[in-house]
Amino acid sequence: MSTTKDISCSLLNLHKLLAYKKMSLSPTDAKLFRERLAFLRKEKGLKQEQLSTKLGKASNYIMRVETGRIKTVPLVTMAKIAKHLDISISDLFFFQGNDGSTEELRARILRLVETDDVKKLRKYYRLLLVATEE
Repeated sequence: MSTTKDISCSLLNLHKLLAYKKMSLSPTDAKLFRERLAFLRKEKGLKQEQLSTKLGKASNYIMRVETGRIKTVPLVTMAKIAKHLDISISDLFFFQGNDGSTEELRARILRLVETDDVKKLRKYYRLLLVATEE
C-alpha cells in the first residue's frame, strides 16, 4: 500500500525521467493510471474526444490511452491532461483511497483520526472543511 511520501518520491523520480524519451509504468501502475484518468475525466464531464481535442491530439488519443493501446504517455502530455482537468500531475497518480466501499473508506478515515495529536486533528479538521466547501 502506497503512502503519500511514497507517491511524492515516485513523482520526483518521474520528474527525473524527463531526460528520457520514453517513460514506462509497471503493468499494475499503468492500469491504475488509466482507470484514474478515466475517472477524473468523467468527473470533469469531458468525453474522451473532447479531452483529446483540448490536448491538440487525434480525437481517439484519450480512448487509446485509457484502453492501454498507448502504453507510454509523455510527461509533457500528462501535464497538459492535468491542466485541462484542473488537477496536479500527482492527482493522476494518487490512487489510494479512491477504491473500496463506503464502509472501507469510512474505516480508513476513522483510523486516521484515532490520534491524540492535536496538531494532526486540527489539520484533518481543516482539510475536511476545505473538502466540503462549495
